Amino acid sequence: MRSAGPIADVAVNLACSGAVSDNVFRVSNGGVAFKGEAPQADQLAAVAASHDVKVIALSIGGNDLGFADIIKNCAYDFIIWNSYCHDDQQYSVDQKIDAVMGKVGKSVDEVRAVMRAAGYADSSYRIVLQSYPSPIPRGAENRYTQSDWSRLNTGGCPFWNRDSDWARDSLVPQIAGRIKGVAAAKGVQFLDLRDMLQGREVCAKASKQVSSTVPASAKTSEWARWIDNNESQGLIQESMHPNYYGQLAAGRCLALAVAQPAASGFSCKNTAGGDHTGMFLTPAS
Repeated sequence: MRSAGPIADVAVNLACSGAVSDNVFRVSNGGVAFKGEAPQADQLAAVAASHDVKVIALSIGGNDLGFADIIKNCAYDFIIWNSYCHDDQQYSVDQKIDAVMGKVGKSVDEVRAVMRAAGYADSSYRIVLQSYPSPIPRGAENRYTQSDWSRLNTGGCPFWNRDSDWARDSLVPQIAGRIKGVAAAKGVQFLDLRDMLQGREVCAKASKQVSSTVPASAKTSEWARWIDNNESQGLIQESMHPNYYGQLAAGRCLALAVAQPAASGFSCKNTAGGDHTGMFLTPAS
């Protein structure tokens, strides 16, 4: 968990970029190591033994669904093939999503099992199951037209309007709805982040890309990393993920959710023109 604010005295980040659900499960329950790190549930056991754990934020399922491949295929359809990606990518997601949500549920079960083995009562801590924000805006909210190459060469958001609309208004809500269902079935808190980056997405009209002439600003800059093969923002695999400001916003969302009753589900949104302190909650729909 990152940027969690006043939730706890110590924040421990067990996340691993590129990991899937199998990398969460304990080795004893079929889990596998990833990038030289033990499964996250096994790492959690060590943390639970040495700390008084109060909140566990879990964001899982996107890599199982192939987010990276979806982004790559949609970008290629814009750059190379002059075709849309939403139809075949939606079919692929539909074929996978039931199995993926089963693994999301198993991930929650793994966390519970580890904590019980460490002597924690279920009521002594909280699990917050999070959905995903959209890193790109709707087509009409993109500051670059799709008729030239500015989305690729300047903005770092090489996607057609129709594919952008699909990602923002179909794919991200579909995943959020299914994760909400898992949270309800497992009795954990749901935090919907689908609107967290609204107006702050890569190429959004309401925000500006940081450049040599446009300084970074929590109030006006994009809150996500654009696609950048030069790695000027970090590793390529971090493209289309929340950047520093986006992480602050996600941490604020988590802090706000934890301050509410554990049984409640919430959607977290930003205040236009504000920084991460302007994040606010509404009941999850």
